[in-house]
Amino acid sequence: MFTVTNLCKNISFSRYVVVQARLKSKTHWAKLKKKTSSKYKAMNHFDDFYGSVFGDKWEPMKEALLRRNKYVAVVNNYGEAEETVESLTNRGAHCLNKLTVIQQEFYNQYPTKQTDASTQQSNRNNKLHEFTTKLQTEEISNLYDQREAPDRLDLPDVSLNYSSEEKPTQLVDKKFNNNRTKDQSKQSSDIDQSRIIDPSMGLSSEALYQYIPATKLKGMDDWIPESLHYSFYSKSTDFPLVIEPETEFKFPEHLKVYTYEMGSEWNMFPEPKRCTTGVYNYYPMDCGSVLSVLAMCLAPGDRLLDMCSAPGGKALVALQTLLPDIVVCNDLSISRTNRQHRIFRDYLCDFNTNNRWRERVMFTNVDGRLFTDDQGYDKVLVDVPCTTDRHSVIEDENNIFRPDRIKERLRLPELQAQLLTNALRLVRVGGAVVYSTCSLSPIQNDGVVHMALKAAFQDHSIVAVVKDLTASFSGLSSTLQLGAGDIAPQYGQLVVPTVDANFGPSYIARLVRVK
Repeated sequence: MFTVTNLCKNISFSRYVVVQARLKSKTHWAKLKKKTSSKYKAMNHFDDFYGSVFGDKWEPMKEALLRRNKYVAVVNNYGEAEETVESLTNRGAHCLNKLTVIQQEFYNQYPTKQTDASTQQSNRNNKLHEFTTKLQTEEISNLYDQREAPDRLDLPDVSLNYSSEEKPTQLVDKKFNNNRTKDQSKQSSDIDQSRIIDPSMGLSSEALYQYIPATKLKGMDDWIPESLHYSFYSKSTDFPLVIEPETEFKFPEHLKVYTYEMGSEWNMFPEPKRCTTGVYNYYPMDCGSVLSVLAMCLAPGDRLLDMCSAPGGKALVALQTLLPDIVVCNDLSISRTNRQHRIFRDYLCDFNTNNRWRERVMFTNVDGRLFTDDQGYDKVLVDVPCTTDRHSVIEDENNIFRPDRIKERLRLPELQAQLLTNALRLVRVGGAVVYSTCSLSPIQNDGVVHMALKAAFQDHSIVAVVKDLTASFSGLSSTLQLGAGDIAPQYGQLVVPTVDANFGPSYIARLVRVK
């Protein structure tokens, strides 16, 4: 009897052993992933850009950025302030205000030699121009890659800076060695009639006759040249530009900030702890961020606007001075504003239940470029979105150098200038605007300040004076390093990260509206 079992016995099966072959690569997968990560792209960008602008000073900055950053402790006046001060002092921390006074006296006695600011600015402009020209060269060479088309025209001058005696058409004629006119070329050319489609064949074929701009070609609609970011840097001075020393700077009496000595190995504070009042005893913060609050020169009764407030550290420090009557915290992001609410609850007693806080602290969620107010403000802080250099080279999460955020990054200077211009509109005559970033970029720093001052004058007839904070911040030289010499900004102060004083990077500029 024929059964399946008998069939199986009579049939011999061949056994095959499948061995998975491992494709060997010269580069380990971990290294390939690293090269494509956002922080790797950010570091390559900074090496290229900052290396060109800062020269040999960039390498020490880079080393500091890749290390753990340093913080100061802002004592919470709404907690157990005296006990906190005693505890921090016993740990070897020093009062920033006292250090500033001591160092300021030394600075007044032995002032440092000031170099020619105009020469420094000219050198920076030349370096930025050279870097932008190099970027344009690379961008055009990428579009016209001669490796893919060896017979393609070799462009003579990609910067397109032609002399007055030589027109672009003459350059093309030189390359082709062809003296024929355009009409002569058209008459001698043969037209392929077989490729013409009659529109009467259908509506779909009619679309072939429509004009399609090159920018609409597939793959080109999202392409933005990197040099666009640097085109926002302007050198024109066709507006009133006045830079004068700051004379009103004074460290707030009730602001208690503690830090460790420069170069001290014991430079880490313990975790903040809850006081008997339920709030934390101090707020850890980058010293560069504290400087932006000091630069406002707050006075009793001030009405303060923090235009890009969240997560709220600078607004909290402003409240710790006990000076402003009203602090308006604005941020477009609702989630970041909710985080700011949590921080204020952790540091301000009875923040949710005490009506006094509701009268002093207000929250809004408006685009800073569109923010309006009829009363005006005495002080406006504009801590703009930027490339956040330290975060960009350390973290991939929410990194501005992600491929899907290219447009956002390249448009940053435009956004920053619009925010600062609106801040100059909102501040009262005689009031001050402080502009700050977390970037070393001259484009986002001096470049944006220059652009905003020009826009405010041309569009709104607003005149603002740039206040030089060099003498005011000179007392901080024993705590952090400020950009000096050929890396010193023209309009503001730059906190440069170093291994010994790993704060920043931070840029702070103070503008006072006079008209």
